[in-house]
Amino acid sequence: MTQTSPPIGIDLGTSNSVIATVSGGDFEILENKRGDLKTPSVVSYDWDTDQVFVGKQAANRAVSNPEDTIQSIKRHMGDDDTFPLGNETHRPEGISALILKKLIQDAEEQLDRPVENAVITVPAYFSEKQRKATKKAGEIAGITVDRIISEPTAACLAYGLQTSSEKTVFVYDLGGGTLDCSIVNITDGIVEVEGVDGNDDLGGGDYDGLIVSWLMDQIEQEHGSRPAVTDPTVEARLFEAAKKAKHELTSLRSTTFSLPYVELEDGSTANFEKTLTRDTFKQITAGPTQETLDITKDFLRSAGVTPSDIDDVILVGGSTRMPAIQNAIEQLFGQKPRVGINPDTIVALGATAQACISQDIPVPSAAKTNITPKAEHSTDKPILGDDSQPVLVDVLPQTIGVGLADEKTGELYFQPLIAKNESIPAETEVSTTPLEDYQTHSTFKIYQGESESLEENELVDEFTLGPYPPKERDEASHRIHIHIDADGIINVEAVDEQHNIREGIQIDAEFELSESDMETMQSNLPALHE
Repeated sequence: MTQTSPPIGIDLGTSNSVIATVSGGDFEILENKRGDLKTPSVVSYDWDTDQVFVGKQAANRAVSNPEDTIQSIKRHMGDDDTFPLGNETHRPEGISALILKKLIQDAEEQLDRPVENAVITVPAYFSEKQRKATKKAGEIAGITVDRIISEPTAACLAYGLQTSSEKTVFVYDLGGGTLDCSIVNITDGIVEVEGVDGNDDLGGGDYDGLIVSWLMDQIEQEHGSRPAVTDPTVEARLFEAAKKAKHELTSLRSTTFSLPYVELEDGSTANFEKTLTRDTFKQITAGPTQETLDITKDFLRSAGVTPSDIDDVILVGGSTRMPAIQNAIEQLFGQKPRVGINPDTIVALGATAQACISQDIPVPSAAKTNITPKAEHSTDKPILGDDSQPVLVDVLPQTIGVGLADEKTGELYFQPLIAKNESIPAETEVSTTPLEDYQTHSTFKIYQGESESLEENELVDEFTLGPYPPKERDEASHRIHIHIDADGIINVEAVDEQHNIREGIQIDAEFELSESDMETMQSNLPALHE
């Protein structure tokens, strides 16, 4: 691939996003215009000035103008929802494109050169539709997305864990809105994902919500009425205070809330001051912490791996700064998680390593970068310190299959084609017959999920083969071929072998934009303001 822009890696996060590059032979996290390494993944519209803000200023407006502010858009990627910005509405990938556009503009200003290509990360458990929507967001923002890779996989690339012997690594990635767990095998320059699991609706935001619930209970006990959270501004104030407390309790034993003039449901206002200790915080948030541990244990069990089989544990995501999380993971695995790198920026660094690979330029040596492992792991030979390029092998996050009819009963059932945690790229095929005699068309429905029941899995797309000459079903033969590329993008083809009639689709083809559609969506993106 011809290098058309600097290697760029982007961690498009639920709460915050990070962009990185390679400069002077070293990895570099690029600061935004405010000098911050993280940019809040928040978009806000100001009616008075007809301006759209992205980043810190948008996050600040979340309290004063919550109804005009969009947060946690990552949780909606792949959905058909629309979100208003002033008089216009945008799909989730359009909102994500604004965040990406902000990151890219700040990077271009700092680098003094255009950014045209990037690698973007997604949660390991993101579906095909969510991955495709993320890629589309990058295209709307005006860049070529060289590859979509999983966040835990990027973290392993950044850590550079290669040793002289095979090493098995567990990645626990708890972000603002998602939990990802991955088992990764690293040896001889190959980073191979063995399995993934997680929850795309569990993260630091759930901890914020529990702090808000505790705050509301405390205010009611003291003042006889609960905060009027039906007012979006009141609710936003409480959540902002909760986030601040959560962050402070990562390093402090206690923090104090000071909330003047809180509007209550009975119409009065209250001045509220209360101390929250780390122990109390641990108690009120025990639920989501235990849920992450249950997911981790179930994943290990299903993979046939015990905690003692794991050589290294990597913590990724800002939510892993919580001491309760660190202690729980240490207790589960019987070892301290690997340290020595910022969990907020590790994913962007790994994405940048993949960007180097995609552009066929040397990956910087870990020995001279800020991602070198700490002294307790100094005997490790960093993967990025080798002269050869590392190789990344990812896996399919969810089983992909097709709905077929039982030959005897005609009842529809789910036929897995490529199983969850199979290495990708991957391909396979299956033969089938029409549902009834003398059909001239056959409709094939593609599903993803782990249930044996067709109805319990998610329908991701469907297409029709035909017309073909009518025959008795026993005399007709169709072949279904499926291919999944390294980005997890799925292509399916059905063939009537007797007449060489074929029809195929790329799953979620509606995310493929024509040149005119792309120009329209790009032109409709509002100008951004800091």
